[in-house]
Amino acid sequence: MTTIATPLATAARSLAVLALCLVLASCASTDRQARDYVDPTADFAAMKVAVLPFENLTNYPNAGRIATELLATELYQRGVFQLQEDTETRRTLAQLKIDPENLTSVAAAQQAAGLLEVDAIIVGSVSEFGYQQGLREEPVVGLNARLIEAGTGNVLWASSHSVMGGGYLERGSLNATAQRVVSSMVAPLVDR
Repeated sequence: MTTIATPLATAARSLAVLALCLVLASCASTDRQARDYVDPTADFAAMKVAVLPFENLTNYPNAGRIATELLATELYQRGVFQLQEDTETRRTLAQLKIDPENLTSVAAAQQAAGLLEVDAIIVGSVSEFGYQQGLREEPVVGLNARLIEAGTGNVLWASSHSVMGGGYLERGSLNATAQRVVSSMVAPLVDR
């Protein structure tokens, strides 16, 4: 017995397929770029590390501070290093009248690490932080970080990640996107 599809049944099937496609597309709408380097010989667990405030290269107010705090929280949660408390780092830099934005060179970072009495220092920048305009607003976050050993000036870890996107069905959160970026940056330190 053959059945003839009614126009209503055909339309319902088409709508169901379209809805499924939209759901699947919303799950895969994140555009991610990542570059990582990890020194395979470094013993991160034994290191005392200070995270310096990230340089904000964007127009978004406090993007550098937000990124710094998200990174520190992720590093605490994962137990990668012995971290110097952020408030202690900022207080010491303020007492010494050191502008963290001037510490992006290796030599300056080494000097700061010595003054902070840590084994290594993390410096970084925020290259993207906001919503990109288009057919719909999408959160976009780009972060760069380097771990510089105090004694040698060697870069033991370098990471540059950029993520754009959320979902097609809803606007993604800028903070949630930033947390995903930080988590993916720290993962190679744990997974080695």
